[in-house]
Amino acid sequence: MPDDFNSPSQKLPDEPKAFDTQIREILEEREYTRTTGRHIIPITALTAIATNVWKAKSKMVDAVSGDVREEMKRVYRHVEAALENLREIGFEVKDHTGDAFDYGQSLKVIATQPTQGVTRETVIETIRPTIYWQQQLVQSGEVVIATPTAPDQSHE
Repeated sequence: MPDDFNSPSQKLPDEPKAFDTQIREILEEREYTRTTGRHIIPITALTAIATNVWKAKSKMVDAVSGDVREEMKRVYRHVEAALENLREIGFEVKDHTGDAFDYGQSLKVIATQPTQGVTRETVIETIRPTIYWQQQLVQSGEVVIATPTAPDQSHE
């Protein structure tokens, strides 16, 4: 083990509450941004964690009704708690499903699906959520959009 690991400045506090306080202080530092070299890994890792928690949550919900599936209800609250913990440290995870789509958004369109009855482009599925950390974009979302169908020109 490296010597600096055992140095007094690197020791973990004895009290869990003190450890929580230290983590909060680190996250609240102004210099803690994704552009700071020593902190890019934690931001990237937390972004991946946020994405995976969001994916787990979306698999627990019935796509048709929007309700939590019965067999997932006991676990769902823990997933919600994890997302709340991420919000507490400044992460916002945005699912775009159902939102109106505009090509000026910072979203990557994975596929389009011409759909009758649709009057404007709408996100019908979020493949990967958009994630912000302290209101800065750290991950662009990936979506599938429904597009209006072309009017039937065979009757002209």
